[in-house]
Amino acid sequence: MNKFFNKNIVCFFLLLISTITFAQKIKKSTNKLFEEAMEFAEYANYNEAIYNFKQILSIDSMHIDALYNMGLCYLNTSNGADTAVICFKDGLSKLTESENRGYVGNELRLSLAEAHQVMLEPNKAISLYNEIINSSSELDSLTRLYISKEISVCNNASFFIQNPIEIEIINLGSNINSIYDDHSPLVAVDEKELIFTSRRKWIKLPLLEDGQFAEKIYSVSLDKNNWESAKLLSMFFKHYEHESAASISPDGRKIVLFRNDEHGKSLYWSKYDGTEWTHPEKFPEPINSHYEETHGSLSSDMNSFYFTSDRPNGYGGLDIYVCNRLESGGWSEPRNLGPQINSEYDEETPQIHYDGKTLYFSSEGHNSMGKLDVFYSEKQDDEEWSIPVNMGYPINTPDDDFFFTPTINKSRAYYASSRFSDNYGGSDIYVVKFKHNSNTELAVVEGVIDSSLGEDYSKTRVLVTRTEDNKLIGEYRPDEEDGKYMLFLEVGDQYSITEENNSEEITKYINATEELSYMKTKHSVPFVDIAMAAPLKRELEPMIIPTPIIDELEIIDHKTLPLAESYSKQQNKPIIVDNSNVSETEKIKSSEEVNGYTIQVYALKLKRIKDFSLFASKGIKNVKEHNCNDGYTRYTIGHFTTLSETKAMKNKLLKSGYFTDLWVRPNKDVYSLRVTK
Repeated sequence: MNKFFNKNIVCFFLLLISTITFAQKIKKSTNKLFEEAMEFAEYANYNEAIYNFKQILSIDSMHIDALYNMGLCYLNTSNGADTAVICFKDGLSKLTESENRGYVGNELRLSLAEAHQVMLEPNKAISLYNEIINSSSELDSLTRLYISKEISVCNNASFFIQNPIEIEIINLGSNINSIYDDHSPLVAVDEKELIFTSRRKWIKLPLLEDGQFAEKIYSVSLDKNNWESAKLLSMFFKHYEHESAASISPDGRKIVLFRNDEHGKSLYWSKYDGTEWTHPEKFPEPINSHYEETHGSLSSDMNSFYFTSDRPNGYGGLDIYVCNRLESGGWSEPRNLGPQINSEYDEETPQIHYDGKTLYFSSEGHNSMGKLDVFYSEKQDDEEWSIPVNMGYPINTPDDDFFFTPTINKSRAYYASSRFSDNYGGSDIYVVKFKHNSNTELAVVEGVIDSSLGEDYSKTRVLVTRTEDNKLIGEYRPDEEDGKYMLFLEVGDQYSITEENNSEEITKYINATEELSYMKTKHSVPFVDIAMAAPLKRELEPMIIPTPIIDELEIIDHKTLPLAESYSKQQNKPIIVDNSNVSETEKIKSSEEVNGYTIQVYALKLKRIKDFSLFASKGIKNVKEHNCNDGYTRYTIGHFTTLSETKAMKNKLLKSGYFTDLWVRPNKDVYSLRVTK
C-alpha cells in the first residue's frame, strides 16, 4: 500500500514538472512572438505583426495583449476596422469584472470607439465614450480631454455623413497605382503629365522594416483615352532615403521636393530645363530650419511660398507659414498664417490655388471628422484668411485625409486615399469630379517679356492691374532664363499688363472675356493674341442691336427686386436694368462723392448717338451720356452698389446676345472724366 502510494506521488510530481516545463516553453515561445510582433508594429509593418499575433492566439486564446494589439494593427490597415471591432469586443469579453472597470477595459473601449468612428458609426462611438466617462471615476484629465474632443469630432462626422457632397471618385488604375502606397498627385495647369510619389518596389531599393520601399517620385504622361505606365524620375534617385514630390508650378517647370537630410526633414526644388530635371537645390533659410519642414507650395506668380514647419512659437504641431519673395530674389522672414488657419493640432499639405487666394490644406483641428481632414480657406482683401471650410464627406472621413490637389476650375481634383473598395493596396491615386461647377473661372495667359526690355529677366516684373478699380492684383516674375511667364486672370474683368525693369516699362491691355475661360478652351492663350489698346482710349463703333428685341425683354428694377431673385424668376431671359425711378440726387450727390459702379456700353471718339429712341424702343432705360475731357463720349447703364452685383448683371447682359462689349466701371472714374460746365 505504501509502495503504491509512493509510486503515485512520484508520478504526480513528474507530471507537474512536465506541465510546468511545457507551460514555460509556451510562455517563452509566445513572449518571443510577441516581441517580434511589437517590433513589426513599431515600424508600421502591420501585416507581419498581425501574422505573429495570430500565432500567439492560436497557442493562447486568452492572451489579451496580443488580441488588443492585433486589433490596433487591423485599425491601421486599409480596410481592417471591422476586424479590429471583433478583436476589441473579444478582448472585453475575456476580462474579469475588475479588469473591465479598470485601465485595460477602458483602453479596449477607447480603441473600439475609434474603430466605430473609422467604420462611419459615430453614434456607436459616442455611446462608448459616454460609457467610459460614466463608469470610471479614475480617469485622468488628459483622457477626459481626449474623450471630450472625440465626442465633438463624432458630432462633426455625424453631420457630414448625413449631408454628403455629390462627387464622382475614379481610381486611376493599375498603370499608376500599385500594391504599395501611392500618393501626392501633382499636375500642371494643362494636366498633360501626372507626377506622384510611390513606395513601390524598385530594383535598387532595399525593403524597409514596414514592408514597403523608400518613397520615390514617378511620372506618367496623360492621354485623353489612355494611361501610360508610370516611370521613375531617376534624376531624383540620389540616395535611399524618402524623397517625395510636394507641389508643382502651374507651367510644370518647377517642382518642390521633400527629403530627409542631415538636418531632418527639409524642402528642395528642381527645375525642368526642357530635357530633364535639374539637381535638387535646398531652399535657403528662413524657409528651411533645424526643425521639420514637410510640405511646400509655390503661388502661381512665384512670389509666395506656403510651407509647413514645427518650428517654435507656433500654435501647436505643424503650422502653415508663408514667405514672400524679396526684390533681391531672397525670401522674407516666415509669417505664421495665424489661428484662423493653424490650430493646436497638425496642419499639413498646403496647396495654393492658381487664383492666388484659395488655400487647400489638411488639419486635425477646426471641425474635423477625425484625424486629418481637407479644408480650404480664401484670402480676403485685408490679407486675412476666411474661416476654413471642411470639404465634407466622402472627401473627408474619420481617418487621415490629405494630398488633395485641385485643378484650375476647382471642380476636379486629384486625391490619394486607401479607403475605397477598388484600391490596389495601400493608398491609391484618384481623380475627383464634383457635381457642382466652380464659381471661379480663370483665363490662362502665356507671355514672354518684350525684347526691348533686354534679357536680364531677373530684374523684370510683370504687374497686373484690374482697370475698373485700378487695383494691383498680381506681380509676376518671369522665368530668369527665357523670360516666359503665365498669368491667371479672373474672367469678366479687364486688366493692364505692365512689363517693367528698373528703367523702362511696356503696358498693354487684356479683356478676359468668358471665351478665354480655361474651362472652355482647355488651353492657355498667347498674350499677343488678346493684347489690345487701353479700354479708355480705343474707339468703339456703335453696335447694331437686333430689332426683334422688345418682346423678349422684361424691365427689372434692381432696387425693388433682389438680383438673385430676378434671375430665378426670369429663367434665363435677358435682363435690362431700369432704375430710372431713382432720383438724380439719390444716385449722385456730387461728382466727387460718386460711389458704386455702372456698366459702360459705348465709348465713341468724336461721335455721339443722336437718337436715344433706339434704346427706348428696345426697352432699355436709364442710359446716360457722358461728354468726357479725353475726347470720348461714353454711354452707361445702371447704378449698382456692389462690384459683384455689377459683374453679375454684366454677364447676364452679355448672355442675352444683344451686347458684345461691356465694361464694368466705378462711377467715380466715369464722372472724373466728365467735362464740367
